[in-house]
Amino acid sequence: MYDFDDVNPKKNENEEQEQECIEGSPEEEKREPFQDEESIEMEAKVISAEEAESKQAEKENETKEEMPRPSVREYHYEEKVKKTPKKKKGWAKFIAGCLIVSIAGGGSIGAGYGAVQHYFQKENGVQTTNVTDTEKISFLTDGLSTVDIVKKVKPSVVSVSTTVTGTAKYFGKYTVPYESEGAGSGVIFYSDDSKVAIATNNHVIEGASSIFVTFEGNISVSAKVIGTKSESDLAVLSVSWDDLKAAGITSVATATFGDSDALEVGEYVIAIGNAMGMGLSATDGIISMKEQTINVDGNALKVLQTSAAINSGNSGGALVNSKGEVIGINTAKYNSSMAEGMGYAIPSNSIKPIVEELLESGTQPKPYIGITGTSITEENASLYKLPVGALIMEVTENGPAANAGLQVGDVITQYDGKTVMDMDTLVELVNGTEIGKKVDVHAVRDGQKSIDLKIKIGDKNQ
Repeated sequence: MYDFDDVNPKKNENEEQEQECIEGSPEEEKREPFQDEESIEMEAKVISAEEAESKQAEKENETKEEMPRPSVREYHYEEKVKKTPKKKKGWAKFIAGCLIVSIAGGGSIGAGYGAVQHYFQKENGVQTTNVTDTEKISFLTDGLSTVDIVKKVKPSVVSVSTTVTGTAKYFGKYTVPYESEGAGSGVIFYSDDSKVAIATNNHVIEGASSIFVTFEGNISVSAKVIGTKSESDLAVLSVSWDDLKAAGITSVATATFGDSDALEVGEYVIAIGNAMGMGLSATDGIISMKEQTINVDGNALKVLQTSAAINSGNSGGALVNSKGEVIGINTAKYNSSMAEGMGYAIPSNSIKPIVEELLESGTQPKPYIGITGTSITEENASLYKLPVGALIMEVTENGPAANAGLQVGDVITQYDGKTVMDMDTLVELVNGTEIGKKVDVHAVRDGQKSIDLKIKIGDKNQ
């Protein structure tokens, strides 16, 4: 039985009332006579039928008024144990049905869950769509996962390693030979019976005395330059099939270029390349900007900006969309401790016509004098005792500038009769000069000695 004390501990206050309620139950009324039975017998007399009925009605009314009502606790008890047999039995049958379906096999568990879900939706008036009318897709539009994309594109991406040799002069007196190694990436975009063509950045192979390409499987083969276009920071390398077969390579994968103009900001992309020279790896991100302008080796490039991590060695590698199409060649990153996730890639629509032309026609003529340098700034102006000019940081061995007598540390202040304000000005003037022309150059050495030279403009791409 239900313990009233647990519900209402104030038993003493209502104990007398509870006892009366129990004694006044219908069962007790049948077993015990009323206390005023004797008085009723004393007053008995012969009366008419009408009076008898009236007396009986009055007596029934009095009895009803005297009948005790259920106590508050009895009412609470009845409510608490109140049951709805029909609903419980229906739900029990439903659960049993689902369990029977589930026992039939592993796949039936889902069916049981679906039935339960449908039951609740039906109870709540929720409309559902038939599962057979829907199509499974991934978060990428064509259904490719990140793993699928990397597997599809990675075989067409190669690692590029270079060796650069030369000499450098220090303090205008000491000449020191050097040899340095570089690492980058490339994308296979063409193959025929005689060669395989690879697109990369010009700055990856610039000045290299030897170039090797490493294919998937860590097999390295010597490569040569077909052509370069430094103002676009693009170059095309080739590897002969004879060398490939000799190294045990019988097939290669070529990349598919996509439409970079169709990209949207926020679109998912993956960068694949030889990051840090440690082999091919992949990073992902989004398109942050479609049109950004950066400066690479004195050339202004219009590029895509991405949040995918691009590090040293990624240059020349592939930036890939969710369809597994190459939509850019990774070329640079924003190098600052105050910025993260700012990498840049040359758009595929700019790449395709250039690499195809270089593949067909070879190297485009490119005037050059054979130096690398920087601009005179406020910080170093007092050191070189010049407010403007282009400071030479490196001289290419056997190049036009070296043959003319220019040295590391010289500051070029005039070129072909025009004032050189900074390195950008010098690059622009050289690019506008005809190959083979002899040009007057004025420079300052050690901050005090003036030098006048004639430089014969060479072809950088020969």
